[in-house]
Amino acid sequence: MEPLGNQGPEEEYILLRPYELMVILDSRLNDSDSDGIITRVLDLVRKDGNVGRIDRWGRRKLAYEINKVSEGNYSIIEFASTPATVTEISRILSISDGVLRHKIIRLPERIAGRVLAKEALAQE
Repeated sequence: MEPLGNQGPEEEYILLRPYELMVILDSRLNDSDSDGIITRVLDLVRKDGNVGRIDRWGRRKLAYEINKVSEGNYSIIEFASTPATVTEISRILSISDGVLRHKIIRLPERIAGRVLAKEALAQE
């Protein structure tokens, strides 16, 4: 077995990690503005990652008022991307007017289905 340093020309590998984003949008936004915010996030992810499941919960009552708003539109997006993209998504959502709250968490690989993908690659 050869050491890692003797494998030929250096190749650049991009490590995609699984994440889940929950975003709560102001319920007073119209549908096109809400869709615009979600589309902007998805476009950022697609530049160097993959979009997974998108789950729109719709309008729900908040546990407590945020900026005198008692209802929000909840959306959950699963995606795989680089840490730099996650930082940019968080920055964009922080300065967007219609976003009440957002939270991005890194998913464990077994939950994100990475174990199944590794098994599939091993069988090929």
